[in-house]
Amino acid sequence: MERQVSEDSFLSDDFLRQLISVGNVDLLVGILSRNDSSTIGKVVSAAEEALLRKFPRERIALVHVDGGSKDGTSEALKEASTLGASSGMGSLRTLRWISTGSDNSWQPANMVRTVLTAADLLHAKGCAVLAASTENPTPSSVESLLHPVYREDYDFVAPLYSRHKYDGLLTRNFLYPLCRALYGKPVRELRASEFAFSGRLAGYCLSRGEWQNEGLQGGAEMWLAITAMSNGFRCVQSYLGEKPRAKSNAGVVDAIRHAVNGLFWCLESTESYWLKGAAPDSLPTIGPEHKLTSESIRVERKRIFQMYKSGVAELSQILSGILNQETHAELNRLADAGEEEFRFSNALWVRIVYEFAAAYHHSVINRSHLVQAFVPIYRGRVYSFLTQHRSAGSDAMEADLENLCQEFDRQRNFFFERWRTKGQGAS
Repeated sequence: MERQVSEDSFLSDDFLRQLISVGNVDLLVGILSRNDSSTIGKVVSAAEEALLRKFPRERIALVHVDGGSKDGTSEALKEASTLGASSGMGSLRTLRWISTGSDNSWQPANMVRTVLTAADLLHAKGCAVLAASTENPTPSSVESLLHPVYREDYDFVAPLYSRHKYDGLLTRNFLYPLCRALYGKPVRELRASEFAFSGRLAGYCLSRGEWQNEGLQGGAEMWLAITAMSNGFRCVQSYLGEKPRAKSNAGVVDAIRHAVNGLFWCLESTESYWLKGAAPDSLPTIGPEHKLTSESIRVERKRIFQMYKSGVAELSQILSGILNQETHAELNRLADAGEEEFRFSNALWVRIVYEFAAAYHHSVINRSHLVQAFVPIYRGRVYSFLTQHRSAGSDAMEADLENLCQEFDRQRNFFFERWRTKGQGAS
């Protein structure tokens, strides 16, 4: 292995020795874990079967990156791994496991960076990242990630899933339409826990000097996708199957904050690209582009509504420094509406998103406080969405999403102006 490793000193000596012992590979699969002992075995089995059945002649490395698990995750991986010994499958070349880990303070971005660095050092052509927490992994989903980068020369593969209509609401209402409007490419799952990339993209991302920025820590996978979109790399979406809903709301606020902070920071780092006004562009898709499941679920809409109203009232002073006076007044009028009359229009929602992004850019208040103030407003949008779509089917949901995307397009020039010139809040 001839690549210089001076800038990769964040890797442990033991991990570097493991990489050197492997040598160059064709494919690499990274599995990221943290306290996933109950699910990592399924992910390992699916990855090994896909690699041995579909890529039997390739040199392959599987890299386990653990973020300080305390529940026996690494032991569960070892128990699940067979490398085909008991199933009659065999590799004509090599398939090797290597692993590394750190304590509980390890940032998710460092885990992604570790896989990128391993891919770069091993000169891998195609690479996939899998979450050890995935509950329904299949060999076909692993192949669906790797095939486009290895066989079809794509640089970034974003996943597509079947979702319940109430699942992925942050993606549907915020991440997807905003990025589509600014970057021109309709990547539906921007903040994905599983994706694939080429060795070319890995090397390019590692050469960027942004890895220590706090904004990247909660959204490295999002930054990777946006970097690919904004720098001429070939992107594609690939359908992986059904995405299980989260069983708990634990950590949902942190997830919102990380996504909002990560995306707003990505806008900062790529403004030279999107401020030119990226033209809308189609994106190749393998499999269905959107598909809803019919699972019956219960949503606590009333609680979401009350959290929205109390949050907007408590944060009124902070919001006055972020939003235009007119926007803030309209938000307050909306907070006075009753549950049945409450409707968060696309126009108001888009204007608020753009004003928050511009305020983040100009640092009108502490950025962490700004992101926190976004949370209750997002809850109001979610409540309105849940109410509006109680009986909506797939076609109606897709039409509504398209209307929202068009509203983000219509207000782009307003956003560009606010981004370039510091606006005045209501105070």
